[in-house]
Amino acid sequence: MFYSRLSDRHELRLLQTADAQELFALININRTHLRQWLPWLDSINDVANTRNFIESMLEQFTDRQGFVAAICYNRSIVGTIGFNRIDRHNRLGHIGYWLAQSHQGQGIVTASCRSLINYAFTILNLNRVVITCATANERSRAIPLRLGFSHEGIARDAEWLYDRYVDHDLYALLRRDWHDLSLKHQVLNHEQT
Repeated sequence: MFYSRLSDRHELRLLQTADAQELFALININRTHLRQWLPWLDSINDVANTRNFIESMLEQFTDRQGFVAAICYNRSIVGTIGFNRIDRHNRLGHIGYWLAQSHQGQGIVTASCRSLINYAFTILNLNRVVITCATANERSRAIPLRLGFSHEGIARDAEWLYDRYVDHDLYALLRRDWHDLSLKHQVLNHEQT
């Protein structure tokens, strides 16, 4: 099972079918906000759809091809994060995330991504982690940059978003770069003490 405690108030845990009602309610409250950037909202229109989604993600986890975790803050689900896809042969993982509008701007997704990246490189033994974001989604694009990812380009018309195509920025982080960034962070923390 995947679990990561980031603070007394913030944790990541694998989604379970028992979360379907809470997750659906969160999606419903944030539907207009999320619709700007997420193409799957029309397929999640009741608790049963949400439960089916969670069950498919649990199968994906069992098959070691990815997973989705609940981002919990004060024991409530406030978003999700996970590996939408893991390519074991090439040791590559694609991170995806979303957060309730009410919890944005607090560093929750950045800390959650950092935890997932550590998991990718230390537990899953991946070599490359990728984040793609709609080019116009400035909040989402700031996260990989904050975490030391390299911008590798723009994929034009990468995703159909209800009534239009959107371009995606592609960001990637290699294990060796994360190791170097981690060592640099440790040195800076040591120098400040």
